[in-house]
Amino acid sequence: MAIPVAVGDHVAAGQTLIVLDSSSQAAAVALALANQEAQQARLDSLQAGTRPEQLAIQETAVAQAKNALANALMTAYTNADDAVHAKADQVFTNPRNASVQLAILVPDATLVNRIQTERVALEPLLSSWHTALASATGDSESLVAPSKTDLKSIAAFLDDLTMALAEAQPGGSVSAATLVGYQTIVNTARLNVSAALSSLITSDTAYTSATGALTLARAGATQNDIDAQKAVVDAARASVAAAEAAAAQTRISAPVSGTITAQNASLGQTAVPGVPLVSMIADGKYQADVQISEADIAKVKVNDAVEASFGAYPGVSFAAVVTTVDPAATMSGGVASYGVTVTFRDNDPRLLPGLSANLRIITATKDSATLEPTSAIITDGDQKFVYVKSSKAVIKTPVTTGIESASGMTEIVSGLSAGALVHAFGAPVQ
Repeated sequence: MAIPVAVGDHVAAGQTLIVLDSSSQAAAVALALANQEAQQARLDSLQAGTRPEQLAIQETAVAQAKNALANALMTAYTNADDAVHAKADQVFTNPRNASVQLAILVPDATLVNRIQTERVALEPLLSSWHTALASATGDSESLVAPSKTDLKSIAAFLDDLTMALAEAQPGGSVSAATLVGYQTIVNTARLNVSAALSSLITSDTAYTSATGALTLARAGATQNDIDAQKAVVDAARASVAAAEAAAAQTRISAPVSGTITAQNASLGQTAVPGVPLVSMIADGKYQADVQISEADIAKVKVNDAVEASFGAYPGVSFAAVVTTVDPAATMSGGVASYGVTVTFRDNDPRLLPGLSANLRIITATKDSATLEPTSAIITDGDQKFVYVKSSKAVIKTPVTTGIESASGMTEIVSGLSAGALVHAFGAPVQ
């Protein structure tokens, strides 16, 4: 892992922020490219017609693929033997005989018995595997299937051992630190076995492809043969693209220009999906998101002025504007609301990511209006009215209302005469 930037650095769009270890992805790209080249060579051979030179090329490709398969088989055994004998056996006493015992305290007796039984079975498995490899006389293909089966058996054993280590409790001569060490060792063993199985499958596929290509070359090409090989080349190119895309994901780049606000990566660290490694703020203007109820969303439109306030800055108002209104509702607890994004007009240095804001969206304005407390207005069906106090009685008076303010006041468009005293419920008479 490489970390070329630090907190406070300003970065440009596309600049590299973190480079993860890409050795395995680079190997996958190289393997995919090699396979693509082999398939393209096969297509060229078919289109040109079978020649002795072409046959020689195909035979060489088969020999190389066969050699790669033999190497993958040997590597698979080596990784498997190391995973069991050099790594997993550290967690056992008497690991190589029938009296094998887990050296850690695990509450689940059934799991312990299964692991010990699996370990006993692995000893003859590894021995037979080694014998088969030693006695093989160039027939690597026949060893692929049993080797895959053996790798899967060892992987299952390591998975169970990992589960046991997760449940294990310190005790006796095994401390908490020792348990952590065991977990690291066994996890490495699992990764090595998984990589060996993947490499074996890939090498077997390449060998099968190379032998098939040689058979076609010897038989001579038909149009169907050529069309089929074109499809194989396309698939190989897709594999290269997929491998290169995976390799590109090991390089984290800035999506926009901005400033690094958090750098949580460290050399040697294992990246965990869903856990942020680096954070940044864009050079663009700050934005705030808010959910508006379906009753009020019809009043809100893009470019409406917004006044924002923050608890961190009492008495200070920041100008903003509505920039987006979600066309679809968000449901929460059976209640619909709509997302609205507001953008601040200025990049005020006091604005910080994560602050909670109070937003006042101004949907309409008037220079002058008759206002009454909203609590004084009674709604009866489609009609609204207020109670007006006179010297002798309180009179129910129909009114027409206009815009409402966030401060609890509503415009009276008609129905009240100047100086009318309105009875406000929960508010003083005006």
